[in-house]
Amino acid sequence: MKFLLTCTTRVLLSAVATTAYAAPPATSAYLTDPQSSYVQDATSQSIGQVNMIACIMYSMRPDALVNQGPYVALVDQNVCNSGNTGAATSGATAGAAQAPNYMTAVVSSTRASNSDPMLVSAWLSVSEQGTPKKVFAHISATQAASANNPYGAFRMDYCGKANGTAACIFNGFMQAGNGTLSYYEADSSPSGSSTTALELTSVGTASGSGSLASQQSGGGGSPQSMTFGFAYDQTYFLRDDTQNGPQCFSRDAADPTTGFAVWQYGLYDATSGARIARNSGFPIQYTAAATTYQGYAGYYGLSLQGSAPIPANGSTVQKVDYQNGGATTTNYTVVTNGGRLNRYTKQTRSLQSIDRIHFNVFVNNAAPLGLPQSNAQYDMYWDDTTRQFIADAQINCSQNGCNTSNLAQVVAIAPSAWTALGGVQGWSQSLGGNLFINLAGVSGAINSATITVVYYVQDLVYPDDATVPATLYCVNNCPSAASLGAYFSQGAGGAVASPFIASTYNSYQPVLAANVAQYSVSGAVLTDGMGQAVVDTNPSDYQNYPQYQSGVMSGNLFASLADAVCPDNASPADYCGYMVNNLASVYYVWQTGPSPWSQFAALKDGTGSFVHFDAPLDVNFAVPNGAAFGSYAGTSIVLQYNAFGDLWGIPGTCVSSTTNLPVDCSTAGSRYVPDFVIPFDPTSAPQQGVVTASVNGVNTTYLVKWLQREIRLGMKATSVCTNDSLTVPSNVQLPTQASLTDPSSSNSPAYLGVEPSITSAPRVIQGVVKY
Repeated sequence: MKFLLTCTTRVLLSAVATTAYAAPPATSAYLTDPQSSYVQDATSQSIGQVNMIACIMYSMRPDALVNQGPYVALVDQNVCNSGNTGAATSGATAGAAQAPNYMTAVVSSTRASNSDPMLVSAWLSVSEQGTPKKVFAHISATQAASANNPYGAFRMDYCGKANGTAACIFNGFMQAGNGTLSYYEADSSPSGSSTTALELTSVGTASGSGSLASQQSGGGGSPQSMTFGFAYDQTYFLRDDTQNGPQCFSRDAADPTTGFAVWQYGLYDATSGARIARNSGFPIQYTAAATTYQGYAGYYGLSLQGSAPIPANGSTVQKVDYQNGGATTTNYTVVTNGGRLNRYTKQTRSLQSIDRIHFNVFVNNAAPLGLPQSNAQYDMYWDDTTRQFIADAQINCSQNGCNTSNLAQVVAIAPSAWTALGGVQGWSQSLGGNLFINLAGVSGAINSATITVVYYVQDLVYPDDATVPATLYCVNNCPSAASLGAYFSQGAGGAVASPFIASTYNSYQPVLAANVAQYSVSGAVLTDGMGQAVVDTNPSDYQNYPQYQSGVMSGNLFASLADAVCPDNASPADYCGYMVNNLASVYYVWQTGPSPWSQFAALKDGTGSFVHFDAPLDVNFAVPNGAAFGSYAGTSIVLQYNAFGDLWGIPGTCVSSTTNLPVDCSTAGSRYVPDFVIPFDPTSAPQQGVVTASVNGVNTTYLVKWLQREIRLGMKATSVCTNDSLTVPSNVQLPTQASLTDPSSSNSPAYLGVEPSITSAPRVIQGVVKY
């Protein structure tokens, strides 16, 4: 079904994949793993759903298992939806972004003969915002993509329903043949509805034209509609829409105005070129109420199909092992609790070494720093040339995510302005998470080479970890069972300000011993001073609190009060939370919430031992010099490697989805994209596409290769396309709702039939056929 991936305007504009040669063997994965490029355009934005569906259909691999009976496939929605990628602004959102989000599909692929069509029936179980849904899809394919017929010949019908309901929440079809592509989707929900229609004609990837129309209504506003006409040849792409008029773009990937974004990288051994694997998890299956469910257990907990009940603490699941062309299962015991304890181990570097690396800081009192608003989060960086901190943007978060708005005027902050706070406490994607810059007692000009920046390597605490202290302390943002209950149970306009103990909420000032929160730790569960577990996992509690949608995270938890003594030498001693960052070699953070990544879930084997999954591997990337790397050129940043294809942490910026030009992230229609691409350059010396990791004092170098690349076409003057004789088509006949059919209905010509009951292990995991 690979031809499905060519069914959108993305591939219509695609560049040719990179071919390169490297020092590792010619047969190594580093050299042979394929690279794919697609073009991201405003027209693609309107058909994002079909791009995701096409990716999902390919990831189920019906082409590889024709006439082999129905089977189960696991598909990671995060991989197929790069639009979910965005700027993580905290440890909570970073974990949410990287946790796998598997859906389960039952797939049947048949073909009566080589002259008959391939017929695919698929039933997908998915959960969206806690609501389980079933997607029904039917495909009839008679011809694969070719140079003369770039879309192949096929018909795909699909319908998505909330479990237990009869009506399609979304209903659509795609049909291709004779060099044309038609697409229509109707989407409805309590908050509004939308329709999208596309008609595309092409004689190949070298030229073609088409039209697209979309309409949205609901949400309390006026209906919004947009119509696109477009045409392209080998050199340029012309788009004309009802809001922006004609716009011209270059199709040359080598054009200096072309932008790139990579959503998947692979890591490889520097000598053999083999893929670097991590023990990040494995597939599981289990039975509840006589029904077999599929899922995945890993570092971030359990990922389950949409309608699956969560396995109870102490219940049994089966690990699925693939070998010798088959699958075997082994019993494991589930261990769960409503929160997770993360450990942060101290690392250091100089302030000079983080020159121009951005980080986020929550500012309680803006006046001493010259910032415009208190109790707000700011994006800033250290400018080693001027020896000042530069705040250039404010970060605003809601239940729809976080947006970065450029400040009307950048604010320069002298290091001495942070003296009263002991230093800068923030979060940096480029340094792997939390950071602290020790500025206690500084004044006047400073030597940035001698100022210490503390950052941390994170790992998950398991119940069998004997090194975890039995008692932990907290002075800032310290939750308790009572404070969580009081905050989340109050009605609208309630007086409780936060889910933390009142005396510790945003407590950046010294506190006396009486206000230090004390906890007990047993079995990786945090218990407050009243002996209650500090957990709240009820999804309904969080619905009206968008700032905590990813869970509640405590401030720093530390084992020794001496690590928090304020530098004022007061008597009796007082305690400052920021001192923990400076003095403690290890601290902990507790997280609880409604999502799997804010709870703890692990497995025990037959001997009663916990299965320990690998935490993300921190790797260092020395950003090369050059204009392509922007303000990060010449810096060194920390990235995290989760699993093959999942290398993340490159800082980002925003571009217009219409013009592809840089814009403020608060601009309507903006998209968050990585600032730069790690180059794949196996023949250069020295290589730029490498990262290094240090584990237990051993340094290892890895090769990096991008696997999936987005191309954003460089904008040109409209006259360039006009002079190239490009014109958009008029009076294109778009498909309509009349062509829709529901493959879950027995009255439909694309009826799937009854979903097969499959109890065997998944045969496909994210496009990889296991047996």
